[in-house]
Amino acid sequence: MDQEKHFDGEKVEKFDIKIKSKPKDGVILQLHHTVRDSHGEYRRIRFSTAVFDDAQEKLACADNAGNLFIIDFCDLKFWKLANRGLCTALHFIPNKLDGLVVATAEQFSLNFIDVETGSKSHMLIGHTSHVKHISFSKSKMNNLLTASQAEAILWELKNYTKYFTLNTYLGAQIQQIMFTPAGDYLVACFQNNTVQIWKHDTMKSVKQIIPSELKHMKNIAFTMNGRAMAMAGLVPTLILFSMDTWKVLKSIDLTKYNIRGVQQVAFIPQLFDGGSNKILAMLSSDCILHLLDLEALKIIYTICPESSSIKKIVVSQTGKFFLCILQLGEVNIYNTSLVLDMVKSAILGPETKEVSTSSTITYKCNPQQHSFNKLAVEQKMRACMDSSRLRRILMQYGEYPDKFRSVIWKSLLNTPRNKVAYSALVDKGIHPAYKNIEKQFTIHSSITLKNLKRLLSCLANWCPLFGVMKFLPAFVFPFVKVLQKDPLLLFECVATVLMNHCQLWFEYAPFPPISVLAMIENILAEHDPQLLDHFCQFGVTSQSYALKVLETAFSEVLTCSEWLILWDHILSNEPAFILMVVVSYNIVQKNALRKLKSHDQLENFFHLQNPIDKKTFLKKAYILLNETSEDIHPRRFFNSFVSLEKGDCYQQFTGYPKATICLKLAKNEREKATSANKCSLRELTTRSQEKIINERLKNDFDRDDSDKECREKHFKKHRRKSCVHLQSKGDCKNNTKEELINSILFPPELRMHCKRNAESKCSRRQKETPRSSMKRCSDKKRILEKEVEKLVKRNSDISD
Repeated sequence: MDQEKHFDGEKVEKFDIKIKSKPKDGVILQLHHTVRDSHGEYRRIRFSTAVFDDAQEKLACADNAGNLFIIDFCDLKFWKLANRGLCTALHFIPNKLDGLVVATAEQFSLNFIDVETGSKSHMLIGHTSHVKHISFSKSKMNNLLTASQAEAILWELKNYTKYFTLNTYLGAQIQQIMFTPAGDYLVACFQNNTVQIWKHDTMKSVKQIIPSELKHMKNIAFTMNGRAMAMAGLVPTLILFSMDTWKVLKSIDLTKYNIRGVQQVAFIPQLFDGGSNKILAMLSSDCILHLLDLEALKIIYTICPESSSIKKIVVSQTGKFFLCILQLGEVNIYNTSLVLDMVKSAILGPETKEVSTSSTITYKCNPQQHSFNKLAVEQKMRACMDSSRLRRILMQYGEYPDKFRSVIWKSLLNTPRNKVAYSALVDKGIHPAYKNIEKQFTIHSSITLKNLKRLLSCLANWCPLFGVMKFLPAFVFPFVKVLQKDPLLLFECVATVLMNHCQLWFEYAPFPPISVLAMIENILAEHDPQLLDHFCQFGVTSQSYALKVLETAFSEVLTCSEWLILWDHILSNEPAFILMVVVSYNIVQKNALRKLKSHDQLENFFHLQNPIDKKTFLKKAYILLNETSEDIHPRRFFNSFVSLEKGDCYQQFTGYPKATICLKLAKNEREKATSANKCSLRELTTRSQEKIINERLKNDFDRDDSDKECREKHFKKHRRKSCVHLQSKGDCKNNTKEELINSILFPPELRMHCKRNAESKCSRRQKETPRSSMKRCSDKKRILEKEVEKLVKRNSDISD
């Protein structure tokens, strides 16, 4: 890194980095800091310390001039923070976004820095010499342990005060001190070859270890599950100690590996080792890094760079990366999986060669053979994947590795990979409901848009329900972003999720899932009634604090990495777990929610990404899953997990009321048909009936006009007999209209009977008084109007 031109001033500016995808020696990135002095000559500033942040895949490195660099492996960026003096120790703050603790030589202070902006939020002062060790407790997140050679201080970060101080004396100064991975114990290694263990809760000493065969102890390390501890020093002996039984597990003589002493040890976690790590990295006293397989008791790999010897090693917490700080000040960053792949390829490959003069191992293998061996290993790994083992791995590491996430999800959901059935759905083309989906969502990537359209169309072709559910595009979109490289796996994963984890969602489609929302409200009422009262106070229903979160699959309220981790847990558990996650999210965010004092603020809260402690969030979900009363537990109402069937077609999706969705589809067709004419269905029906009546009236009166004399006699006769017929030709028209309406309402045989009755009634009507005739005529008119209204209503109901 030549940074002479770029880092003037306090402004944080980011620059691109390029990582080697397939390095021969496993080094994906090499760091060096070169500057030009006042004489125009270049000189290199040495890096002194570094630390990984596995949660965000970031690396912080500091050099001897006080320069602090941040490397982001996700975004492939690096930048420099403000110089705060010589840095002696670094540590990322767990469960806090972009937080870094920097121990500086000035006042021996501890500075809390934001790695994105470089701003300092707090500073702790209390040490009397340089801080060399920083450790956080996993059991008590607010406990910070810092130590120099002279003293160790336990800080309470809620109030930023000292909680406990450990002072040492000359000759028994601190070599190393840390919390165990579980946070239950505090372990210190002293210069007098003693290991002291304290209980974290009470700070009482529980064990003291003085290994007789291990002199000049330099370093200790713990497995990821904290059940074993490795101790090493400047004598060729390695001791493995059990933290469960407080007994020695193994004592390994290192002379048979030509190792005369060890400066530093660190376990390298591997995928699927359950936290009981089997590979130990040892930096020998001659500055060579050895990887020791503790099961086979064999050195599987040795690293000795040609340019310089190794000064210090740093391993990330999950073992994804490790680095070597060289004596000349460079930093070599390794991808652990690539290094181990090289080891496996060398073991399986036909040719291996060891160069004894430089204590390094060089491997030669055919690239085709390498890819074949890698594929064989992956296939064997997939065959060994069972759900129970995957769940144990998930509980140990908290998430599945990105590299194998799609394979693991496929195994958990037991997708059949029905290529013929999927092709049949794709061949039906883009569904009309999603033809213009780009108008509803702003998607910049044409590839993502194409994959989203294809997925939604396949779902709608598989089941008509998915063509009318408005929330579906937002629900499936994050799955498209993650699995779009394999469209078949994407469809089958989403379809399986809709069948199992979305049970009862479509019970009242297209209306909200009342049963699901009632379950969530009951769980919240049992575990946090105060929060439910707060929602009720401002009129916020479960459609806001539950349905909005479910319909977006939590993508609106979580970051990308948080979303992936959450769905690792959802897919690894029973279908009812997703409802527990909704309640957990509300309870964990309770403090923020109770500060909102209006309906609109509470509504908007569930459409924003709010900071959340993902470990607390998931832990609470598991507590709800295990401690919710059986009478309101969702598993009472949910069916067991059912995977898609393997074959030439997928089974039908039946989790919705067919009558409701048919009416919904009919309504959509009706809206399309009447889009040009804005009249209502009732008006259209009335107009059609009037058109029929008027056409028949016109035909009848055309026939009457052919005989003018008959018509005149007809009117004269009626004028003399009754004044009712003085109301003009409209009454005659109304009588004809009555007959035509009857012809529409009644069958032909009934019309003949009505005609005879009409003739008898006509003779009686002539004898009645004009007033009674007018009354009967108005009554008849009302009856006709009611009949027409019934007819219109009947047609309207059928159409709806």
